[in-house]
Amino acid sequence: MIRHLLLASMFLGSAAPAFAQASIDPTHAIALTPDQIQWKKGEASDTAWPIGDPDKPGACLELIKWHPGHFSHPHYHPHARYAVVIDGTWWVSTSNVYDPDHNTVPYPKGSVLTDLVNGTHYDGAKPETGDGTVAIFMDCPLTAVQTEVKK
Repeated sequence: MIRHLLLASMFLGSAAPAFAQASIDPTHAIALTPDQIQWKKGEASDTAWPIGDPDKPGACLELIKWHPGHFSHPHYHPHARYAVVIDGTWWVSTSNVYDPDHNTVPYPKGSVLTDLVNGTHYDGAKPETGDGTVAIFMDCPLTAVQTEVKK
């Protein structure tokens, strides 16, 4: 038994450097590890754009980490947006009346939402659930039309 364990450990030990030698061919795929993603810190949220440019036409991926107690205001986008909650809880409303305390629905980590073309919504994070981090895939440029109606 000990002999088999020693042989197995020698095999695994010799295989480890082979894994460390692997790399991604940048002409086939572009890869970023979490430490390579450049986040822009903000009071309401932190954002990153690991794919595309929000000011130029083309596919984009926005990462947004909403800080507790901060929300966008009712608005819509001229393009559909596809979102996945990657950490925490994301609170969303499809109302044009801004009332985060009573008008938002919680979506936990793993939830998937689609903002439809010209569909009013607003979103953010509540203090009782902490930060909410979302990955949003969309066509850029990113534009928004405000739709808030005051009560």
